[in-house]
Amino acid sequence: MKRSQREAAARGSTHLLRLSLPAVRSNEYFEGADILAEAGAVPAILLCQVYRGVMAWALTPAAEHEGLFPPGAGAETRRLVRESAVPRELRPALEGVYGMFDDPAGGDPPAIADACTRIGEWADARGDAPATALRFMQAAATCAPNDPRLAYRAGYVARRRASWDVAEMWFRHSSTVGRRNRDWDAHATAYLALGNNYYHQGRYALAKREHAKALRVSRRHGLQEIQGRAYHDLLAMAILTGDTAGAEINARKAFRAYGPRHSNIPTLAHDTAYFWHEHGHFGRALRVFRALLPHFTHADGRILVLGSIGRGAGECGLRDVFEEAWSEVWELARQLGDAATTVPPAMLHLAQGALQLGEWTRAESAIRHAHAIASQRGETDVLSEAERLLEATLAQAASAPVHPVSSGAAAAESEALADDLVTSLVALAGSR
Repeated sequence: MKRSQREAAARGSTHLLRLSLPAVRSNEYFEGADILAEAGAVPAILLCQVYRGVMAWALTPAAEHEGLFPPGAGAETRRLVRESAVPRELRPALEGVYGMFDDPAGGDPPAIADACTRIGEWADARGDAPATALRFMQAAATCAPNDPRLAYRAGYVARRRASWDVAEMWFRHSSTVGRRNRDWDAHATAYLALGNNYYHQGRYALAKREHAKALRVSRRHGLQEIQGRAYHDLLAMAILTGDTAGAEINARKAFRAYGPRHSNIPTLAHDTAYFWHEHGHFGRALRVFRALLPHFTHADGRILVLGSIGRGAGECGLRDVFEEAWSEVWELARQLGDAATTVPPAMLHLAQGALQLGEWTRAESAIRHAHAIASQRGETDVLSEAERLLEATLAQAASAPVHPVSSGAAAAESEALADDLVTSLVALAGSR
């Protein structure tokens, strides 16, 4: 963002600022106390002091900034930074708040917001300081209440912490400011974020409502990528709620909106293939999963795709394909170990493929492996499915796959979408 734009974003009205106030309050002993528990004794004291100073400055009317901090506050902050065990990469960000302590009346909102953002990013990257990350991201958004993107980032960090109410507050603020600034991309993106915030809470009707709002804004203002993301999110909602017709429609619309070379195509292909897989269209899903495999280089994601390939291959009677999937799934399971959450579902899919091929011993070994890991982790859904499959295996009574009835036209459209997805996946893999 250019400096002129950042300065304009920083000049928020009192009304807009008040929208954010509930999101920066907590039940701590004092504001920012949770920072002290995360960053280590000496840096934490410094960070808590800086945070409290920034918030005092941001929430005080500009006309009252003069004399907000005692004389020498800037020099004292510099001394603490110089003498404390502050990580080297954090020091440039802290330098961005010296001027505020030296001269509160002359504080530069964009510069202070940028400093807070950098501190928040540093805390977020650590992985063990989520409260510190959220505090400083909120501080950045409070310093520049007319910047929808800073509000979005604060909401995003809050959502990752499962602080649903805080996330909702910032996303709504981002949406409101985006609309007032006529920043339609930010406005629509905030609606998507709100929808996903509800989605993670299992509030699917509300999620669908917000995704539909994002879709309307993106259509009205020609935001093609956001249209794709909205249709993609609506596809996920349709899968969860059992809306099979809606899932097919939204998958096709998401593909058209994204375009065949978009970076989100592999994720869309995976979600669509998963939907087909769960509804018995194993051959169609298998084609897409096999084309997806080159896009998954990390073991965690790759093992899930391979598990789906193993199941589909078994359902389709493709023993050679199943053998390849079987070998690689077990190798990846050994690499990942028992702590990986992706191993049990991959093993259960592999077992289902083995059942269809009459490989009872193999099916049992995969199920028992999944059951053992799920027992350690207390994953009740996985345990229940493992026990159901184990009973079927021991009885040597694998059920036949269910092939849903669909019209010829609908099936043809789905096959055409599968062809398009495979073509795009192959092209994207070749261009890397």
